Amino acid sequence: MPLTKITGEKAGEQKTVAPFIPRSVFDLTQLPPKDAVAAWQEALGSMYDIRLHNDGPNEPLRIRTKAYHFDSFILGALQVRVKQDVARSRARYARDGLDSYTLHFHSRECVASPANGSQQRIQCGDLLILDQAQTSSSRLNGQDDLYMVVPRAMLAPLLNAPDEHNARVISGKNPLVALFRSHLHALYRASSDLQAQAACAVTHPTLELAAAAINESVREENSIGPQMALAAEICRHIDDRAMEPGLTAEKIAAAFNMSERKLYYLMRVHGGVAAYILKVRLRRVRAALVDPVHRHKTIAEIAESYGFTDPTNFSRTFRRMFDMSPRAMRAFAGAGWPGEVSSRHGVGTMWDWMRHI
Repeated sequence: MPLTKITGEKAGEQKTVAPFIPRSVFDLTQLPPKDAVAAWQEALGSMYDIRLHNDGPNEPLRIRTKAYHFDSFILGALQVRVKQDVARSRARYARDGLDSYTLHFHSRECVASPANGSQQRIQCGDLLILDQAQTSSSRLNGQDDLYMVVPRAMLAPLLNAPDEHNARVISGKNPLVALFRSHLHALYRASSDLQAQAACAVTHPTLELAAAAINESVREENSIGPQMALAAEICRHIDDRAMEPGLTAEKIAAAFNMSERKLYYLMRVHGGVAAYILKVRLRRVRAALVDPVHRHKTIAEIAESYGFTDPTNFSRTFRRMFDMSPRAMRAFAGAGWPGEVSSRHGVGTMWDWMRHI
């Protein structure tokens, strides 16, 4: 049953707040080794053939998983400190009828293979896709996995060749895979405080990201969620490199393995690539102007250190963004003003904070 927050408005009065999403914790670390092995075999043995390679009958079985049940998928983390072979046979599928995909991000190197297929070596950060309606086998050297279980009915319509992904490994260096991995880690960290309504809101974008990572491309009809997330990732990339003199659209596009045309399309909501780089640099000038550490520097010196060599053009550009001249900005800071800037258009401050929290 979902957990529910209860708050008291007055003495003796309670108010029910929206329920949290359901959570399940399975922890064998405190059980005697023999009981832990039996519990693990019972829990996972209904779906897989398992062979444990424990160091000894009295060695503790360090296995723990925590999972959250979203509207259309399960998201969990699994820690296993024992070597094991895990296989899904036709007999298992015939008995349980599971028809879902399991998406794994392993942090330990391991090996997986489909039935009668070649072995796939999985590196840290790679994405492993297992189709539960097909046979597979994995040799696991212990696990620290983030995993997602999605019913076929939810994910298959978004995939190219939905039956051709079993035991497939996609490199963690693929930008869409890295983006999906980052999203799942963030979502998992937030899940303990996530209420049902919020969980429903992130379900479809998460499935879109999963499909984009598996397809290794973004399908136009399902592109809104992945494109927004990818644009945010590009913004973070620019933030980290904004002061590099050779930062160009060509280099940014190459870093994300996309065309410049696609980059311009994604960054259009930020006014374009050059406009976004300019805004990042202007915000850093503003921060330096209000920082007492830089009080001994002139405005021109600060501006030049951030790439603005024309004082007149800099002052005009700065005023256009912050509705205030650089001199006025510094004067307010010197008078003990806290440095918060509000634009009459409602942009330039709050949205910056929201994107970086």
